[in-house]
Amino acid sequence: MKKKLSIYPLIVAILVVVILMVRDLYFSGPSDENPYELKTDSLQTDSIKAIYNEVAQIKLSIEDPRGIDIDNKDNLVVSGSGTVVYDKSGKEILQFSHVSIAQSVAVSDSGEIFLGMPGYIEVWNIEGIKMLQWEMKNPASVLTGIAVDESSIFISDAKDRVVHQYDKKGNFINNIGAEDSSKGVPAVIIRSAFFDVTLGRDDELWMVNPGMYQLEAFDKKGNLKTSWGGYSNDDVKAFCGCCNPTHIALLSDGTFVTSEKAIPRVKVYSQTGTFAGLVAGPDLFNSATKGLDLAVDSKDRIYVLDPERKQVRIFEKIKGR
Repeated sequence: MKKKLSIYPLIVAILVVVILMVRDLYFSGPSDENPYELKTDSLQTDSIKAIYNEVAQIKLSIEDPRGIDIDNKDNLVVSGSGTVVYDKSGKEILQFSHVSIAQSVAVSDSGEIFLGMPGYIEVWNIEGIKMLQWEMKNPASVLTGIAVDESSIFISDAKDRVVHQYDKKGNFINNIGAEDSSKGVPAVIIRSAFFDVTLGRDDELWMVNPGMYQLEAFDKKGNLKTSWGGYSNDDVKAFCGCCNPTHIALLSDGTFVTSEKAIPRVKVYSQTGTFAGLVAGPDLFNSATKGLDLAVDSKDRIYVLDPERKQVRIFEKIKGR
């Protein structure tokens, strides 16, 4: 009799578990909560006043814009399903088409327009005439950023996770940014097709390492010179989400401009990576906006590609801030 009595509590416990499972399975409504959603309630962006004003917008005439750059005459070049050039007043002065969508663009001081295509580079002149094309070593290369100096072109490849250096005739020179523990170079971590590059004032190459939430500077031989950055989903001074920033640019004094996705926003940092202010907060963009490519003109105005609204939006620093 005592053995039978000792089984009763176990039977009761099993019945309770079964009842709870049946209730959850058949009587509980589906949860609207996304366990992978980036929580933004505690972010400080809304409490920080922007130090820039939006002063102008350029409505784009091409579909699927991907990249922007500004030449030494302050002409704006926009690439994507086609390429369009606007003068500094925002008037369209040139448009030409190409077979593939250009993921990235850069303009040399001599006016050559370099386009990052799927697995290859195209070079056009300012009259819209195609001058040159060369294939990358990896035909699957995803060319998400381009920077050009007087002799070389630097191409960030989100597939190979390095920056390829070529001369302007398409001859390969070097790879920069590949993981090398002996030199203290970390692996580039990329979880989406955003991997940007730009040239610094001291002849260094700056690239984004988005999965590490940092920017890294290399010399032309591939030696790591410095890096800065940090991760937080709560502090606007750091980079958020899975992998940020997505794009970078430099002002004339060496100040960095960065953009992010997940929480679409544009910020500025000092030469050493200290947060300097907000350019544009998420309230200025559609919530799903990503791909905020950046460029800077001769007056240090910041140009932001807004692919969701098919605009290039121009920001100017507020005096006294």
